[in-house]
Amino acid sequence: MDVRAILLLAAMAAGPASAQQVHKCVEGGKTSYQSAPCANSVPQKTWDATPQYDTYENQLRLERIRQDMRQRDQRQSYQASSGGGVRGVVVSQYKEPDRCQAAKDHRDAVYRAAGIKRSFELSRQMDDKVYAACK
Repeated sequence: MDVRAILLLAAMAAGPASAQQVHKCVEGGKTSYQSAPCANSVPQKTWDATPQYDTYENQLRLERIRQDMRQRDQRQSYQASSGGGVRGVVVSQYKEPDRCQAAKDHRDAVYRAAGIKRSFELSRQMDDKVYAACK
């Protein structure tokens, strides 16, 4: 038998992952989700779960969710450390405000030296340095 035919058969046999059953079990007041049936009780709910394939769109969506969660956690930790909500206090978003301001001052000095005929590359390079210092 040809090697290509064997590989083709192996690829077809692998195929997509099939759905699995999920069982919601409540035992002793604790809820668990498992692929095996409940040991000591009847499952409260059973359903088929098909695996989701990791697409580029899903990765972007998950990254946006992670960023939102990090921002929320930062706000909550700040509010907890300040004794509640913000009351007329201006807080810098920068980790090192001195480093950020130094990068902005350096960019301004370079822009003054280059004049109005500065190149896009120079502007981009200086803005990237400021962004890296201030993020």
